[in-house]
Amino acid sequence: MRCLQVFFFIFMLCSSINISAQNIETDSLKKQLKIEEDDQKRVGILESLSYAYLSMSPDTALQYALQGLQLAQDIQFLRGQAICINAIGNVYFHTGDNAKALEMYFQYLQIKESLKDTKNLSVAYFNIASAYTEEEDYRHALDYLFKAKKEDESAKDSAAVLYDMYSLGSIYLRMKKNDSAKYYMDKAYEYVLRLDDKNMIGAVLNTYGELYFELNDSAKAANYYKQSIPKAEEVEDYEVLNADYFGLGKVYDKKGMPDSAIFYTRKAFKIAIDAPFFKQALETSEFLTTLFKAKNKYDSAFHYQEMSISIKDSLFNVEKLKKVQELKLQEQQRQQAIATERIKYQNNIKLFIAIFIAIIILIIAVLLGRSNKQNKKANLLLTEQKEKVESTLLELRATQAQLIQSEKMASLGELTAGIAHEIQNPLNFVNNFSEVNNELIDELKNQKSNLKIEEQDEILSDIFQNNEKIAFHGKRADAIVKGMLQHSRKNIGQKELTDINALCDEYLRLSYHGLRAKDKSFNAEMKTMFDETAGKINVVPQDIGRVLLNLFNNAFYAVNQKKNTENAKSNIEYKPVVFVETKKTDTGIEIRVEDNGSGIPKHIIDKIFQPFFTTKPTGEGTGLGLSITYDIITKEHNGTISVTSTEGEGTKFIIQLPAE
Repeated sequence: MRCLQVFFFIFMLCSSINISAQNIETDSLKKQLKIEEDDQKRVGILESLSYAYLSMSPDTALQYALQGLQLAQDIQFLRGQAICINAIGNVYFHTGDNAKALEMYFQYLQIKESLKDTKNLSVAYFNIASAYTEEEDYRHALDYLFKAKKEDESAKDSAAVLYDMYSLGSIYLRMKKNDSAKYYMDKAYEYVLRLDDKNMIGAVLNTYGELYFELNDSAKAANYYKQSIPKAEEVEDYEVLNADYFGLGKVYDKKGMPDSAIFYTRKAFKIAIDAPFFKQALETSEFLTTLFKAKNKYDSAFHYQEMSISIKDSLFNVEKLKKVQELKLQEQQRQQAIATERIKYQNNIKLFIAIFIAIIILIIAVLLGRSNKQNKKANLLLTEQKEKVESTLLELRATQAQLIQSEKMASLGELTAGIAHEIQNPLNFVNNFSEVNNELIDELKNQKSNLKIEEQDEILSDIFQNNEKIAFHGKRADAIVKGMLQHSRKNIGQKELTDINALCDEYLRLSYHGLRAKDKSFNAEMKTMFDETAGKINVVPQDIGRVLLNLFNNAFYAVNQKKNTENAKSNIEYKPVVFVETKKTDTGIEIRVEDNGSGIPKHIIDKIFQPFFTTKPTGEGTGLGLSITYDIITKEHNGTISVTSTEGEGTKFIIQLPAE
C-alpha cells in the first residue's frame, strides 16, 4: 500500500506542475477569455483552452471543458454544449477512460444530428473511431473512420484527411496488416510534408518506428523514434514523446541491452504518470516489471508490479467494461432505429409514387379511349411529317457533303497563292540552269578545237551537274503540283509513311505566302522547333496537310487581326509570331501550333469544333474548317486535338497522332 500511496502522491504533484505549465497559445487564449464579453465566443475559447492543455495537462483540460459546458447550458447554446461535450470526451480518451469518452462522443454525435449540423460531423466519427480502437474493436473503428474520411475529403479539408490517414495506418498496424498500415502512413507523411504540420510530424515518425519494430527492423525503428523525439518536444506532445521513449526501450530490450531499455522505459513511465496517461503508465510499468525481473532486481520489479496493478484496477474495472458494452449496444440500437425510420419513410414514398402513377395511368387510359379517332388522324399526319423529315434529312446530308467539298476547294484556293510562290522558286532554278547549260554547250561547240580535253571534260561535268539540279527542281515543282491535286480529291487517300517535319514546314510556308499574296503589308515571324527524332508516321499526307493548312491559316489570320487592332489603338509595336513544334512521344507524334494573336473568347471556345460555327466576319469563313480538322484527326487517324486560348494573348492547338 505504501507504494500505491507514493504513486498517487507523485501523480498529484506532477499534475499540479503540468497545470501551471503554459505556452504562447494558452496565454493568448486566456487573455482573450478575460476581455471577451460575448458568452457564445467565451464558450469557444474555453473549448480551445481545453484542447490546448490536452496533451500536457488533462486535468486542466477537463476543468476548461466543464466550465465551457456549464456556460453553454446557462445560455442554452446547444452547439456550444456539443463542442464542450466533445472536449470532455477527448480528456477521458487521453486519460484511458474509454467508457466515458464513448459516452461523450455519442452525445456529441446525437446533438449534431438533432441540429442537422453536418459541419465538422467527421470530428464525431473520428473520435468514436479512436475510442473503439483503444477498445480493440477494430471493425467498428474502421467503419467510423472511413465515414470521417469521406466527410473530410468531400469538404476538401486536407488537415483532417491527414489525421484520417494517420489513424487508418495506426489501426491496420494494430491489426498486424503491415502493408495496409504502410500505405496509409505513407499517405499521412505526404500530407504532413505538404501542410508543414509540426503538430503531427512527430506522431507520424513514431508510427513508422512502430511499423518497422513490428517488421523486426530494429535499426530503422530506433532511427524513426529518435527523429520523432525533438519534433514531439517542440510542440510539447507528451503522448508521442512517451511512445518514442517506450519504443526505444523495446528496441534496446530486443537488442539485449537491458540497461538502455530500462533507462528509456523509465522516461516513458514518468511522462505517462506526469500527464497522466493511464494506459501508457500501465504498459510501461508492466514492461519495467519484466525488465527488472530479468535482471533479478526483485525490489524494483515488485515496485512497478504494484504500480501496474493499481492502474489496471482503475482502468479495467467491471463497471467500465460494462459501460462500454452498454454504450455500444445503445448506439447500435440508435443506428438501427434510424435505419428503420429511413426504410419506413422510403416505403411510404414508394407507396405514394405507386398510387400517383396508378392515377396517372388511369387518367391517360381514359383520355386515350376518348381520343382514339384523333390519334389515328395524328398518326397519319405524323407519317406524312416523317416522310418530309426523312426527305429533308437526305437533302441536308447531300448539302452538307457539298459544303464540305466546297470548304476543301476553298482551302485549295487559299493554297494557290502560296503554291504559286513556292513553285516559282524551282521554276526559276530550272530556267536559270537551262540558260547556263545552253551557254556551256555553245562554248563547247564554238571553241571545241581550241579547248583542251581537260577543259572539255570540265564543261561537260558542269552541264551534267546543272542537269541534275534541273531534274531536282523539276521534281520539286512536280511534287507541289501533285500535292495540290491530292488536296482537291474527293476520296479519302491511302495512309503512307510521311515525314511530319517536312509536311509542317511545307504547309507553313504555303500558308504564309498565300496570306502575303492577299495582303502585301502583312509580315509575321515563323518559329519552328522540329524534333529530328520524330521520323516518319503512317498518315494520309494530303489530309494532314489540310489540317495543318487550316491551323496555320487561322494562326496567321489571328495575328494579322491583332496587329491591325493594336496599330489602330496605340503606338505599341506588336510583333506577330506563329510557332510550330513537333515532338516524338511514347505513343506517336505531337504537333503544336501556337500564335500570339487575338485569342478565342472563353465563352465560345467549346464550340469551335462544331460544324458551321465561325468567329470570322460574314463572308470570311464557312465554319467547316475546324470541324473537318477535328474529323480528320479523331475519326480518320484515331488521334486527338485540343485547344487552349487566352483572349487577347494567343491560342495553342495540340495534335496527338498515334504511331500505327
